[in-house]
Amino acid sequence: MNKILDRFGICASTLCLVHCILTPFIIMFFPSIKSLLGDTHFVHELFAAVVITVVVIAVYPQCRRHGHKDIIAYALIGAALILSAVFLFHENLALHYSLTIIGSLALIIAHIKNMRLRHNKCDH
Repeated sequence: MNKILDRFGICASTLCLVHCILTPFIIMFFPSIKSLLGDTHFVHELFAAVVITVVVIAVYPQCRRHGHKDIIAYALIGAALILSAVFLFHENLALHYSLTIIGSLALIIAHIKNMRLRHNKCDH
């Protein structure tokens, strides 16, 4: 089950990453699309909740067993950056997207390291 959760976490974080990279360009080239989207803050909150829940369920129990602090650090940093982007900096789009991109990358790294460790492919 944890392998599935890690893979889902990687997919969700990657989708978040792609969204945060492409959205500014789409809005820049098609400014009228912004008026069609309306208030997307709820969607960002929901997506952040899913991403954070998956990282807590997939990474935390495994890290308690193996004790790799680097994986916990990546997960905590990623979660903190995404949560701060969504809840504290949603008005400042440049900071919002920057924090979310870095946070998504940190979560992807945490999930990949967690999967490798479970399959004895970690060099730690």
